[in-house]
Order: sequence, then structure tokens, then C-alpha cells
Amino acid sequence: MKYKLNELNIDAVSKEVNAYLVRRKTEDKDRVHTKLSVEEVLLDYMSAFGSDAEFTVNYGGGLSKSKIRLTVPGAALDPFASAEAASEDEQLLANVLSRMGQRPKWRYTRGINTITYTPAKKSLPEWGKLLIAIVAAVVLGLAVRALPANVSAALQQGVVSPLLDTFLGFLNAVAGPMIFLSVVWGIYSIGDVSTFSEMGRRICVRFLLYLCIMTILVALISMPFFNLQYGIAQSGNQYSALYQMVLDIIPDNLFMPFTQGNTLQIMFVAIVVGLMMLRIGRDTQVVADLVQQLGSIVDGIMGVISKLVPVFVFGSLFMIVASSDSGSLAAGGKYFTSTVAGCILLILIHTAMACVKMRICPFDYWKRTFSTFFIALTTASSTAALVDNKRTCVEKLGISERMANFGVPFGQLLYNPGASVLFWFGAVSVAESSGAEVSAAWLLTAVFISIILSAASPPVPGGFTASFTILFTQLALPASDLAVILSLSSILDFVATAANVFTGQCMLAIISRSIERTADNG
Repeated sequence: MKYKLNELNIDAVSKEVNAYLVRRKTEDKDRVHTKLSVEEVLLDYMSAFGSDAEFTVNYGGGLSKSKIRLTVPGAALDPFASAEAASEDEQLLANVLSRMGQRPKWRYTRGINTITYTPAKKSLPEWGKLLIAIVAAVVLGLAVRALPANVSAALQQGVVSPLLDTFLGFLNAVAGPMIFLSVVWGIYSIGDVSTFSEMGRRICVRFLLYLCIMTILVALISMPFFNLQYGIAQSGNQYSALYQMVLDIIPDNLFMPFTQGNTLQIMFVAIVVGLMMLRIGRDTQVVADLVQQLGSIVDGIMGVISKLVPVFVFGSLFMIVASSDSGSLAAGGKYFTSTVAGCILLILIHTAMACVKMRICPFDYWKRTFSTFFIALTTASSTAALVDNKRTCVEKLGISERMANFGVPFGQLLYNPGASVLFWFGAVSVAESSGAEVSAAWLLTAVFISIILSAASPPVPGGFTASFTILFTQLALPASDLAVILSLSSILDFVATAANVFTGQCMLAIISRSIERTADNG
């Protein structure tokens, strides 16, 4: 609906937005924040364009989120950018916060400013939905065992199995484009590399470097605890296999990775495209807008798919219980215990590193950071811990406010060693229980994909599910074990998120001390 940009209409729209969000059963905190933000944004545009200007408001949304879109014709004006916020670091931070759902999206196309809000609706927690699915699958699976063998087989193979195959096929079709668009946009949103500050570059490089080191370290430590079946690695051809794996990352054409579902090739193409767009700069703005819009479409599809995950878990576990398949359950138990142990190991290593760098005792450090850790552990949300994370870094860890404002949200998006070890243990646990043959190339691929997925998986509903689908497809792991892994991952997400946030704090404190020491020496 179109309005004149005056105070009377702004007040009316503010009340209308509030009423809409009440009908959509939005969380009270998000409803109030969105209402106030809409009012403030429109007042800013009125101040810039005058009360004779016009604006429109459109409402929409899906199953999990509401959507409010404001459009204001006129000159380009980002209402969320302060006059001082002109540095590349701050532009990157704005993109990061928007990707995390902490900042409304603004874009300017064909003379129109568009602001989009997507507050989430109240809903049953994911673990609650999965718990219902698991209980129902166990009960009905046991009941089906009492049926005649031909009836049970017809129900499993004729009804449930085709539905599961269809779901996985559609998920595979969407997962590749989702990762591609996420990686391209993530690289492009960095901005002009030539003007990217020294602090920003050092933080990015350190986060990526230590993410690789920590994942590889945990993987090496865990190897003796898994009885894997080695194939080509024992035949003396492991070096040629590794070399061929590197060569195979480069596709023969740009479309083959998507038609074949080759994750490594998709990521390679995404990195090349993102870097070229980043290098060319503003001349690729049209393509960047297209990538962002396509990403929004795919994110919406993944949001719908995420609602079906409990149904997929129900169907898969139903098949496991009804057919008395204990292999998948064994993989789940190993996966759960090893991931918890891996996250604890990450926390201990990072604590030791931070304490040495800051020259304090572990007890003192844990006391300073416990509040942020507790929020992340109890909510499984790095976003929920964002504000307390910044406050802790500045007030208790002595990190400069400028570095905390940039490094905390960027680290929460990029530095996720808890997630990378979660993917790693999911892969090796299933490989062990299924008896899949592995090689040095397979193990390196598992580590590499785990690292990439931990940083590249978009924080949208369904992103986690798609990431495990990509992992299983690339490593040729049986899809029958995916349900158990996804079910346990909803619980392990609490532990992994807490590890991600805590280790990110530690790493930012370490980087901060290193930068300060370099500045003092200079």
C-alpha cells in the first residue's frame, strides 16, 4: 500500500506493523524491535526526502518467518549506515550482521530504496519437533514388526522408502546452489580488498588459519579411536590418489559440478567467481544483486525444507527400527560421544592458548567468559550470545571496542571449529559403522569439506541439513544413516555452538594481543 511520507502515516504504519506481527505470533522482543526500527527508518527518509515523498509497505512471509518490505523512491540512502560508517571493515560488518539476521537488509535498485525485515515467528523448538518424530518413529517401528512380513515390507519399501529418496533428491538439488551462492556472496561482501584495513585482514587470516589447524589437530588425535577400513591408502597409490583429488577439484565446465553434485568443484567455482567479482568491484553490481536475490530464493526454499526435516527423521528412524538395523544406531552413539569430546578438547586448547597470551590462570579466564558461554550453551544460538560476547570482550578481556565490534560478529560467522569437528565426526562415525573404504584422499576430503561447511553454511533454516547432505554425498556415505546423524546434531548443536562462541572469544583475545604487541614494536 502506498503512503505519503509524513508523521501521521508513519505512526499509522508503525501500528499496522505491530498488529501484523502480533497476528503472525512473532517473538515479543523481535516485534518491538521491528516496530521501532520501521518507525525510525521512515522518519529518516522523511527527513531526507521531505513529507511529499511516498513509500509503500508490503507484508508476506513463510512458515517460520514474517516479512515486511518498505520501498522508498529517491536517491540511494542506507538508513542503517551512520555518517562515520564508511570504512570497508564497517561495510563488511553490516553484511555479516545482515547474514546473521541481526540487521534488516537494505538494497538500492533502479532508483528505489528497499528495506526488508524478516522477524521469526514463535514456534516449537527444533529439538522438540525432532523428539516427537523420534518417539513416534520408535513406537510405530516396533508396532510394524508385529505385522505380517509381506505387509511390513510393502509399507517400508513401497511407501516410506520412495518418499525418503524423493526428499533427499530434492535436498541434493538445492544444496549445491545454496552453498555456491553463500560462498560467492560471502567473498563479494568483503568489499574492496585494496582498502580493507590491516586489522580486518589479520583477523580474517588468523581465523581461517586456526580453523584449519584446530580441525586437523582434532582429526589426527581422534583417528586411533576409529576402526576405519582402508582401501586404496594401503595399496601404495595414495600419493597419486591425492594428486588426482587436487586435479579433480577443477571442473571441465562450469555446469558439470551442479549436474553431478560435486561439492569440491562447486566450492572451487564459487571461490573463483567470488574473487573475480571482488576484484572487478562495482562493475559487477548487477551480478551481485542477482546473487543476493537468488540466495534469498534458495534460503526460502531451505526454510520450507527445514520444516520437513522432522518428517524425514521420522521416516528414516521408522525404517531403522522396523528393519532392526543396529548399524545406524551404533554410528550415532560414536558420533555423539566423539563430538562432545572433540568440543571439550577445543575448549581446553583455546583456554590454554588464551591464558598464556593474557598471562592469567584458567579459572580466572573461565570466570570472565562464563556468561557468554552459558548463553550459547543453553540457546544453541551465537546470535543470542552476540551482545554479551561483545561486552565480555571489551569489559573483561581488554579487547578494544573497535576490534570487538568487528571481530565478534565476523568470528561467529567464520570461526566455527565446533561445527567443523561435528561434521568430521559425523563422517568418520558413519564410515566406521558402514564399513566404507577410506583412503588418505578420502580423509583429506572429509577434513576439507568439514572446514568449508563450518564457515560457508548459511545461518538459515535448513542450512545445517543441507550441509550434512553435501558431506554424505561427496564422501559416498549411506544416506540411511543421515537421519540418526541429523537427530543427534540438533542436540549436539548446543555443545558445538558453545564451543564456537568460546573459542572465538579466545582467538579474538589472542589476535588482539598480537596486534597490540606489533603496534608497540612499530
